[in-house]
Amino acid sequence: MIHSLNQYVQTFLHPTRKSVDGERIDYFEVMGISWSLHLIYAFYSVFALYLGVASYEYLSNSQSFTHMMFQSINVTFQKISLMMTLFQVIFYPFIFQFGFKFWAYVLRFYAQIFEYKGERELDTEIEEMLNSIYTANIFLIIPIFGNILSLVTQAYYLFIGLRTKLEFTRAQAILVLMTPLFLMFLITMLVASYFTILI
Repeated sequence: MIHSLNQYVQTFLHPTRKSVDGERIDYFEVMGISWSLHLIYAFYSVFALYLGVASYEYLSNSQSFTHMMFQSINVTFQKISLMMTLFQVIFYPFIFQFGFKFWAYVLRFYAQIFEYKGERELDTEIEEMLNSIYTANIFLIIPIFGNILSLVTQAYYLFIGLRTKLEFTRAQAILVLMTPLFLMFLITMLVASYFTILI
């Protein structure tokens, strides 16, 4: 376990380093440690909700119209936040697998289009890159801003991984980063078109 944690931290600190088999952190180690970090962040989130409830009860002496509106919004927000937190923690292994496979397919697709000619096998480079990207979950030990820092770092690690490991140009790397936004836009347009036809 200590060895896995050490490899996790080293991969986080050196995301573009090419590792040999004995030094490389594997898929299941990354998933397990990332899941643990999400559990820690979930604890922070639940504790923050508890503080919100405690603060609300402290201020609940007022019976004004503003207070009643705040009460309705506050309770609804707390329920949604709690459900989303629990969903992310319980189903994280499935979310991780989906995200890993999605990005592996996307990277393999672009590497074939841009004619990857690296020294090592493409699948090895992609797996290493994705493992280093997910080590950015280490920021989840930071309350409140940890999730945002993790997402920003993952995007940065993806960009520099594309530049160093797959030898993409700046424009090609940015195109890969924009792929999820393009897919979301495409799905939104398809759904909107479908409902327009129904109406």
